[in-house]
Amino acid sequence: MTSTDLVAPPHVLERARAAVEPLLRAALEELPGETREVVERGLARQDFSTAAFVLLSAEAFGDTDVALVALAMEFAHLHEQLHADLMTRGSLRETFGADRVVSAADALLSLAFARLTKPGVMILNVALMSVVDGYVQEIGMDERDDVDMSEHLGVAAAKHSSITAAACELGALAAGASASQAGHLRQFGDDIGLARKHVDDVLVPHSGRTLPVVAAAAAGITVDGGRKWCEQQADLLLARALNHLRQCGPGARAAQELTGLAREVTAARLVPAVPAQASAETHSDGRSTTLPAACPVSTSS
Repeated sequence: MTSTDLVAPPHVLERARAAVEPLLRAALEELPGETREVVERGLARQDFSTAAFVLLSAEAFGDTDVALVALAMEFAHLHEQLHADLMTRGSLRETFGADRVVSAADALLSLAFARLTKPGVMILNVALMSVVDGYVQEIGMDERDDVDMSEHLGVAAAKHSSITAAACELGALAAGASASQAGHLRQFGDDIGLARKHVDDVLVPHSGRTLPVVAAAAAGITVDGGRKWCEQQADLLLARALNHLRQCGPGARAAQELTGLAREVTAARLVPAVPAQASAETHSDGRSTTLPAACPVSTSS
């Protein structure tokens, strides 16, 4: 599968940004100038795909104004990104200092919670606790030499899937989806979040604990072999996500746009993406090591 096989919906991201823009500007006026400067710099790096997942998940089940929910989840996503910047000593921390970035992250959380109903706050809180748990597990793993691949994948899922999963669930519930339908969309978002992490790690330099490096070390193969495995996992996760999307029974247009957005943030970024099958890595001595296909796709309803 190559990127030309995928339906990329750039208009969806622009539509999401336009939908939340007036509310966004009003919300930023609530912030002190120094805090707003950090938030605005962070927002400049956002693609508003989190807001788009909220909007499209709602459109799958009705015509409901969920712009406030979309904005809340975009703020929640930026909150998580600011904390990631702090942990990695990223550009925002270098530019503004840790104290201002922490203050901005706290402010974003307040802005997000203020725009959700009580059930929405509970769903977002669970998602954020999952992210925190992922960071805690990761810190503990740094002190161990016996960490296996499943633990790395668990941390990746906790840190990178929870917000997308909550965004899809909240959008669906706001539009009147049943618990079962919202659950399928939550699983859809969960799989897309982890697939996106696989793709992100394929596209960055292979150092530290990126998934290709971890996969290579676990199987005793080259980093290029680990990269191929991650590409395959992204395809498998995307397929599983689209199966959940079909099972929740969305409207045709919303289903098409959610499918396109899911592909746009995952497999479409890889040119070409590797077909979804187990990856065999051949060693210099002729041995062949196969990494497991860790994300089997269920087609049952």
